[in-house]
Amino acid sequence: MAFNRGSKGKQGSAARTIAKVAAVGIIAGAPLGLAVGTANAAPGMDWDALAQCEASGNWGANTGNGYYGGLQFTQQTWNAYGGQGNPANASREQQIAVAERVLAGQGRNAWPACSAKLGAGQVTQRTAPAPQQRKAPVQQKQQQQRQAPVQQAPVVVVDASKSNPNGNYEIKAGDTLSKIAEANKVAGGYQAIVEKNKGFLTNPDLIFPGHKILI
Repeated sequence: MAFNRGSKGKQGSAARTIAKVAAVGIIAGAPLGLAVGTANAAPGMDWDALAQCEASGNWGANTGNGYYGGLQFTQQTWNAYGGQGNPANASREQQIAVAERVLAGQGRNAWPACSAKLGAGQVTQRTAPAPQQRKAPVQQKQQQQRQAPVQQAPVVVVDASKSNPNGNYEIKAGDTLSKIAEANKVAGGYQAIVEKNKGFLTNPDLIFPGHKILI
């Protein structure tokens, strides 16, 4: 999160104006791509460190391996969690905003190898302190006020991969298809594994330890 550091003698009306603008942006709810404060405030996951591990810190990574951007999304996962266009063309803030949804839906195992390497813990939700309210006059206290209904966010359902009964490799904790392909010298890389397991690897990003795949 960026902090505005000026000299002590120059933080007058300008600093207060910036604070007011920031507050308006938070209350109004900035759209995806503009909500920088929201994208950076992901407790429990250091997105810059994860991007350094996944893509050498290149938020525009597009090497042709089916994974895009600094956090190495597949196009399927990017679209499922509200991303638009190609992840490699999205800004760092947009990628982090989508990654927060992936983290909430799949946990840190969405990036198993780098999450384990970085030792990133589970996300802990921070609750903002309730604003202090002034005591209402006695007449107003007697009037019961109805609370507006809370709108529930839509639930995103992502197909999970299944175990292949004809598989000859058992997935271990921390495995990714790319890692498995490289360790076992699979010709054609992870794409070949996906091709051999059609109907079972329905989501290459969501595989489970104990499942079997054909390599």
